[in-house]
Formats: sequence, C-alpha cells, structure tokens
Amino acid sequence: MVNENLIGCCGIYCGACPFYRSNIPELAKNLKESLRKEKFDKVAVPFEWVGNYREFKKWVSFLAQAKCNGCQVGGGNPFCPIRKCCRKKGIKSCAECDNFPCNKKYFVWLSERYGKWNIKNLQRIKEIGYEKWLKEMEKEVKAGFVTGMIIKGIKYGK
Repeated sequence: MVNENLIGCCGIYCGACPFYRSNIPELAKNLKESLRKEKFDKVAVPFEWVGNYREFKKWVSFLAQAKCNGCQVGGGNPFCPIRKCCRKKGIKSCAECDNFPCNKKYFVWLSERYGKWNIKNLQRIKEIGYEKWLKEMEKEVKAGFVTGMIIKGIKYGK
C-alpha cells in the first residue's frame, strides 16, 4: 500500500524530504529546550566569534516547527502557488495538468532548485501512474536517496 500523501503537487516526493522523514524537528525542539534550561543566551556572549547566536536560535526555532506531512494534507508552504493551482483545477499534481510543464515563475524556480527532478518525476507519473511512481520513490529512499542530494541553494526570485 502506497501513501498518496507523499505526492507533492509540484512533483517532489515528500518521502525524501527532511521535513517529512527525519527527526530534525524533534532534535531541534530538544536542543531549543536544553539551550533554554542552560540559560545559553548568557553563556554564548563570550563566544560571539563563533557566529551570531540570535540567528542560530532563529534557525533552531524554525527547525523545531518544520515538521511537514506533505502538501496533499495541508503541509508545506501554505502560500504555495502550485498547490493553489492544483486545488483550483481539482488535480493531485501538475502531472494531470493540460498545461504541464508550465512557465509560472514559482514552478520554474522550484524546478531549477530541484535540478528538474520534480519535472522528471511528473513526467514519470504521466508514464506509469502514481502508485508505481510512489513505489519507485520508496525504493530510492530506502537505498539512501534524500532531496539534499539534488537540491540547489538558491533563493526564490534570484
């Protein structure tokens, strides 16, 4: 049985994403709590040469709440224009769209960020369907694949 909640509207396989699959949010919560208990704001002051502790705390706070269950069930970016577009059209992913691949700014950026992996996934879904694609993706993740292997560190709009 495959989990259709792991189908990203844009073609990302949520099962390979650290915000879905990993224990990073739980670890960050534990770290945040430990730092609070130790009053680390004061401890960190003489170590500012290491880096900006306030910025670090922002990252820890972000990671602590970054657990995602996938965009099919309301996870991910709540403002994602791709998900909004799919919902409006009544489709699960861009693979079902007559305009795929489109040239909407966010889709183009996302495809660039993922090295066209999401586009390849959507094309594969069109070829073999969701169930077989999900099984293929599950195998890849079990073999060690994670999105961090292909994702590019580029900002939206750049």
